[in-house]
Amino acid sequence: METEGSAVLITAVSEMAVLRALQLAGNRIIGARGRSVRGPMKSVEPWSIHVHLRVEEHELSTFLKDAWQIPIAVGLPDDLVDALDLHTRTLLTAGIEFNRDDLLRTLSRLPQQPALPWESVGS
Repeated sequence: METEGSAVLITAVSEMAVLRALQLAGNRIIGARGRSVRGPMKSVEPWSIHVHLRVEEHELSTFLKDAWQIPIAVGLPDDLVDALDLHTRTLLTAGIEFNRDDLLRTLSRLPQQPALPWESVGS
């Protein structure tokens, strides 16, 4: 049961991190595209902007700058952050809406279940 609880927690933390990265990118996409898209995109959630406005691969570093600062600051393992970053970049360039099942598939490809920093012995 403890492993199942940990998997749920990893999924929740991962989902929040990816949605935050997509939100940050979405706000930057709107800023980069100018005023002409602000009105039509007003009703679209920032984490879904990329579904409506194409993102080129060369724009990813700019749109995701500092997107992983919080996950890194709280001590998420590098392999987990790297997997989430790749997942997010794929969503952005493919124009795919966030989907929890897709994220679960990404997490299932990790070589081992990540150890979250607050689960370590002695904490």
